[in-house]
Amino acid sequence: MTESSHRKAKSGLASDFSGVAARYDSTRDLPQEFLLACYARLVERGLLPATGLILDAGCGTGQVSLPLAAQGYEVRGIDIAAEMIAIAQAKVQSGWHADYTVGDVRDIAFDTHSIDAIVVSKLFQHIEDWKGACRELIRVARPGACLIQINERGAFGNVVRRYFARRADELGYAGRYLGLNPHGEAELRAHMKAEGCEAILVDVADLRWTTGISYGEALGRLRDRLYAEFWYLPEAVHRQLIAETSAWVEAQPEGGATIDRLTPYLVVEVFRTPR
Repeated sequence: MTESSHRKAKSGLASDFSGVAARYDSTRDLPQEFLLACYARLVERGLLPATGLILDAGCGTGQVSLPLAAQGYEVRGIDIAAEMIAIAQAKVQSGWHADYTVGDVRDIAFDTHSIDAIVVSKLFQHIEDWKGACRELIRVARPGACLIQINERGAFGNVVRRYFARRADELGYAGRYLGLNPHGEAELRAHMKAEGCEAILVDVADLRWTTGISYGEALGRLRDRLYAEFWYLPEAVHRQLIAETSAWVEAQPEGGATIDRLTPYLVVEVFRTPR
């Protein structure tokens, strides 16, 4: 990926999704009905206010927070990628109170203790100084407000991508994210505890859906470098892995037409900020 795939700030590097903005929504499947069901459970448990000002930090195209805007919440979204922000803002419908602007989660332009709840999705893995981002999010949250991390598990782990990732591991490129390991829940919990936050278990594993992708489409997404996980591989290594993966796909009985069936599900981690 080019230099534009990451951006340097006072707190280190952060992945910039500007280059993949046009294809982001079509390659990330996060059904709105499951998000709404998740939010309803959070409201019922008192972890998300029934109304109020919500910050979507690292908002991308607004997938996670637009359903909240549709429910009447006041939403503010920030992201370093102007192209992603433009797409999010274009989705805002008349009568919604939502505003998406270019901003950095490591230096948020909101007053201390001004936000009623924060939602994030796949954020901390893309920020080198993810701990600094956590501290800044805690700063803008009102005392006792919740930081809600929502991820879809199993949505991207198709067979072709796993093959590609395994070969990258074998070549010595195992640490491919700028920030927190996507499976580093224990490390995140430990840090948030050190910051005075309370981790709250929310089980939404029943919120799952089915989808599928052909081996050819999965290979094409890797070739087009749509996933930040692989942006920082050296160009020569990326070309080698594409060639090897392409040969592996072609060797399958149905080649690129093979369909991989996936069953993604939601995972939610909630952290109540200090009161």
